[in-house]
Amino acid sequence: MTDAGLSSRVQRFITTHIDSIEKLEVLLLLRARTDRAWSASAVALELRITEASAARRMAELKTGGLLLQDGVADAYRFSPGRSDDVQDTAELASAYAARRVSVISFIFSRPMDRVRGFADAFVLKKDKDGDGHG
Repeated sequence: MTDAGLSSRVQRFITTHIDSIEKLEVLLLLRARTDRAWSASAVALELRITEASAARRMAELKTGGLLLQDGVADAYRFSPGRSDDVQDTAELASAYAARRVSVISFIFSRPMDRVRGFADAFVLKKDKDGDGHG
């Protein structure tokens, strides 16, 4: 365990796939209820979020390889492409149940890391150009 009380595996998974509590809740809902395909409206109703936001989160999770689109309908199922993601999601669900504040704090601590990474990309580009003129 790390100082946040989360395993490095959970932290890696969050860093790779989860950028909001809403996305986490969508993922965990679909993981818990694999007996059905979920539409954006059903997810929105269950989690009390907007349908547009539910649709966006599910599309992002599909792009991340965690959800599978069910046929031609705009419905999704939890179906990670990698077996590691199945185990990582299970560990994340356990961590969220036992250490909800730690998981939430870790997710909210990440935006500054992204801003730094984004800014660093420009610094590296400038250094690569060698002339200092972007």
